[in-house]
Amino acid sequence: MIDVLVAGGGPAGLATAIHATLAGMEAVVVEPRLAPVDKACGEGLMPSGVAALRALGVRPPGRALRGISYLDGRHRAQAAFRDGPGLGVRRTELHAALSARAAELGVKVLPGRVEEVRQDGEGVRAAGLRARWLVAADGLHSPVRAMLELGLPDPGPRRYGLRRHYRVAPWSDFVEVHWAADGEAYVTPVGDELVGVAVLSSRRRGYAEHLADFPALLERLGGRAVTPVRGAGPLRQRVRARVAGRVLLVGDAAGYVDALTGEGCPWR
Repeated sequence: MIDVLVAGGGPAGLATAIHATLAGMEAVVVEPRLAPVDKACGEGLMPSGVAALRALGVRPPGRALRGISYLDGRHRAQAAFRDGPGLGVRRTELHAALSARAAELGVKVLPGRVEEVRQDGEGVRAAGLRARWLVAADGLHSPVRAMLELGLPDPGPRRYGLRRHYRVAPWSDFVEVHWAADGEAYVTPVGDELVGVAVLSSRRRGYAEHLADFPALLERLGGRAVTPVRGAGPLRQRVRARVAGRVLLVGDAAGYVDALTGEGCPWR
């Protein structure tokens, strides 16, 4: 019997499988997509995240980040990280590095989806496999979470994120968070000539319309977009529990709190 079956081969799922393997367990990942997979996200790792990756033997390429700056056009407030640098890294580079480490350790990644979960006192059956434990790392809109009825309704305003990249040299080694009336724009250096710009808002508008709320930033970017717009949301996801029998939710599947506003309780 497999020790740990992981539904979802994104960063959270691969990190779980690597951790389990390093602890002496057999881990198998079920994922329908080929790595690396891109996704709309801020692409900035905090120092604790960098340390966690190193503990797993994963060192993705990227740009060192000294801290975070907040700007609203008239004011700037910023703070440097106290525990060493963070890291700006393309989602695809992070996924590729985790995939390579998992393969190095012998983690099996099988094509497929978890479409049904059956469990008893000794194990779980999913995707045609039997395991002692199932870890659901299948994303913001987790099908496994829905199957087990672990989600909670969210009556609050819904926020959405859009992200793309610009071919321009980073002008700061801080993540910049630009404020406007209807949302924020996050600028993350992810390469020597590449920055990612994510906009978050509760207003459903196109990326260009959102970015127009930040004229100084828009001028600095110079229209040098090099990747398509990707979106995600609604960001806030609430769950009633992170564990159901022998099933554990991790990553976005385990509930999502808006990282900047703190809105929403991931579980209760």
